[in-house]
Amino acid sequence: MKPSPENDLITITEAAHILGFKQRSKVDILIKSGFLKIHHEPGIKKAFLSRKEVFNLPNALPVPPPPELIHK
Repeated sequence: MKPSPENDLITITEAAHILGFKQRSKVDILIKSGFLKIHHEPGIKKAFLSRKEVFNLPNALPVPPPPELIHK
């Protein structure tokens, strides 16, 4: 049973794929750190995340960071 599409909820595994992670452990860290909030659907034991919250996470800096960001 999938969550209703109007709620725009995705699984933690889907969030990991969107963010470019091979495993969900990095997403679990984001949840524990408070960057993402878990949502539950009535009658479903699985935890979901808001697609909007996942896409609104800040982008990581490239490695190594550009010199103009270091020498400010």
